[in-house]
Amino acid sequence: MGNLNFDFAGRTVIVTGAARGIGLELARSFHDARADVFMVDFDGEVLAKAAAELGARGIEADVSSTADVEAVLTKVVAETGRVDILVNNAGILLYQPLIDLAWEDLERVIATDLTGAIGLTRLIGAGMVTRRTGVIVHTGSQLTFNGAEFRSVYAAAKAGISQFIKTAALEWGPHGVRVNCIAPGRTLTPINRHLLSDPEQYAEAIKRIPLGRFGEPEDIAQAIVFLVSDASAYVTGQTLVVDGGWVLP
Repeated sequence: MGNLNFDFAGRTVIVTGAARGIGLELARSFHDARADVFMVDFDGEVLAKAAAELGARGIEADVSSTADVEAVLTKVVAETGRVDILVNNAGILLYQPLIDLAWEDLERVIATDLTGAIGLTRLIGAGMVTRRTGVIVHTGSQLTFNGAEFRSVYAAAKAGISQFIKTAALEWGPHGVRVNCIAPGRTLTPINRHLLSDPEQYAEAIKRIPLGRFGEPEDIAQAIVFLVSDASAYVTGQTLVVDGGWVLP
């Protein structure tokens, strides 16, 4: 059996949406595992503080912007020569009744959660294919598998990611590049913290989770670490649900 220690020494990692929540915990996990970590986020002020605390490098960028995405790749390659691991974690969640959904909000969510992730994958994946090595993981959602009120566009975007990674895995597998997706359930990040202030909503949500708790950012981060590690060397094109069992009933 191979060595299952998660040591990423000598590997260059990009994590988007890295200033807080799952992205921040993931950047910390990679840093602790000796990777060369680039943290990407649109919130420059929060990002700068987080990156300084970790000793990582921060890049302020909006993944919905083609120019910003290209700038991220240019900067990282200029400093390290390559990208070994990409985690497309950046995303926005809009709680809004479908009938009230504004067109500009629809475009904003799709541009960040779907188009931006695909665009960054395409650009960085090209170098991986050339070198015949690399791993990409996307942060999807359990909403790929079940409905939820007021999150129509978010759910559609995340479901799109789960389909996209299948095609990328098929095209790039012969070139040594793996592409997977993680599907978190309710996790204690800034997006979901509002549920804790409403005892009724919180109790109702907990009823749906067989493990009896919300996920912590480190629960998701460690699952992603597994997916990019050599421990999952024979896994590609898959969406791994990490939700405490929410989607089982």
